[in-house]
Amino acid sequence: MNIIAIGILGLCFGSFVNALVWRIKHKRDFVRERSECTHCHHVLAWYDLLPIVSWMLLRGKCRYCHKAIEDSPFIEVLVAGLFIISYITWPYLWTGVSMVLFGLWLISLVLLTALAVYDARWYILPDKLVWPLVVLGIFIAGTRWIGVENLTIDKALLQIVGGITIISGLYYGLYVLSKGTWVGFGDIKLGLFIGLTLGWQQSLLALFLANFIGLIVVLPGMLSKKLTPKSKVPFGPFLIVACILAFLYSKPMIDWYIKTLLGL
Repeated sequence: MNIIAIGILGLCFGSFVNALVWRIKHKRDFVRERSECTHCHHVLAWYDLLPIVSWMLLRGKCRYCHKAIEDSPFIEVLVAGLFIISYITWPYLWTGVSMVLFGLWLISLVLLTALAVYDARWYILPDKLVWPLVVLGIFIAGTRWIGVENLTIDKALLQIVGGITIISGLYYGLYVLSKGTWVGFGDIKLGLFIGLTLGWQQSLLALFLANFIGLIVVLPGMLSKKLTPKSKVPFGPFLIVACILAFLYSKPMIDWYIKTLLGL
């Protein structure tokens, strides 16, 4: 598989993310129903659904009612970018088991992107996306820790239980302590996937990154008073970005930290 092929695959799945998010929000069947314009509800032909190309040819407007297309080409480009970056920076040798893990990782990127978009728009992590991710995380955990990392069962369980405790367990404690005002229950369920996928070392890094990214995003708004302590800020996207970074780049990040900040 070359970069161009995986980029095209990412564009197609990015288009799917746009449709998936809209259909979950409006309680539509995303398996059997055909895509339609969100304004005039005209069923779209295949040539209306070509990633990027159709949007550019139609200048961002529906062919039938000429209103602005709600689906963002940015999401298509984003997923394609994530696919390509994952392919280029894949942290494992390309063995048969590693390729299975890579396929599972690409599927998780699709669901994670949909989850981030949904949370950013409507401040909720829907179960229709979270629970499939958790199930996928179980397969990723088994493939990664036993098939790729070649850990024994007890060491694999240590990674999994430790990762879940660090992310999901911490947020559950904050949820109970704050009675749901500091974090949502969706963050706890997302933490299950992250813990399964990352293990305890990378989960620690993801936890730090999520809070650091959140601080960078929120602090300017607080200083400019556009955000207040009572403002709703979706934390799911921060967790998702941190998870992706920790999975792909934990080793260079930790090496940089040891050499640059600790001087070792």
